[in-house]
Amino acid sequence: MKNGHVREVAGKLVRSNRFRKLLGLLLVLMVVLGLVIVPVEAGQTGARILDYEDGLWFAITTVTGVGYGDMYPVTTLGRMMAIILEVGGVLLFGSLVAFVSVEILRYQEDFNMRRLLERQDALNIKLDELKKHLDYLVRK
Repeated sequence: MKNGHVREVAGKLVRSNRFRKLLGLLLVLMVVLGLVIVPVEAGQTGARILDYEDGLWFAITTVTGVGYGDMYPVTTLGRMMAIILEVGGVLLFGSLVAFVSVEILRYQEDFNMRRLLERQDALNIKLDELKKHLDYLVRK
């Protein structure tokens, strides 16, 4: 896709109420659970999530499915929060990816239809010119 096409699709996504709601929900899920997990895990033996930076890092990598394994909860409540992040992240992140894919396909279909109609209009103009020329030749 060329830059102009990317900007047009991105503009449609930004204007889409559903897309903004999904993205907002995903961000809220990551930030809230990323910050709340820190006090839950703090002070536990073997805790890996020690500060808010770690909590946000854990939330982002968990939601996106990357899951490096460098941060993980050790408490039962922390693990339940991780499950919510994992399932919610897959659902919301997958929905966002699907939304973007559908918008790109729609753009391609619209682009191809416009191109087809432009070509059809050009052919109609040429056909009209040929008819006029043929009428002129028949009258001679």
